[in-house]
Amino acid sequence: MISAASSLDYPFIEKVTRQNMAYHYAQHRIEWNDAACSTGLAATDNYVVLDGGERVAVIRLSFGQHHLYINDLQVIPRVQRNGIGTRLLDHAISLARARNLDAVRLCVFNGNSAKKFYEKLGFDPVGEQGCVLRMEHKLNGAAAHVGT
Repeated sequence: MISAASSLDYPFIEKVTRQNMAYHYAQHRIEWNDAACSTGLAATDNYVVLDGGERVAVIRLSFGQHHLYINDLQVIPRVQRNGIGTRLLDHAISLARARNLDAVRLCVFNGNSAKKFYEKLGFDPVGEQGCVLRMEHKLNGAAAHVGT
């Protein structure tokens, strides 16, 4: 079940993000910053997925004038590849459509296997910025479900 996160979910969000991103941060020589993570949580709309009462995933969103930006999408490793990430992307796209936005955007580290996941679900590379690839899923005339 996807539900809006509260401050009680922040420790989980910080932990799963730090654990999932540790490899990529090390690969690109980026130092983890707890304060920046905490500040970022307060500035985004956050949603968690509960499975049997356990938090298993999070998506963090920011809304712009013309697009929704996915700041982060994290799924704990033992439940990855079970459709949870797709459900979270569907949720984000539904929120963007409800606001009549033009696109959903995100960034992914170069070399991150998640790039293939995003491409499979309709996200196209639109540029690079340092060590990240910017991707976009246009909504005008797009299917209601990212997996179609």
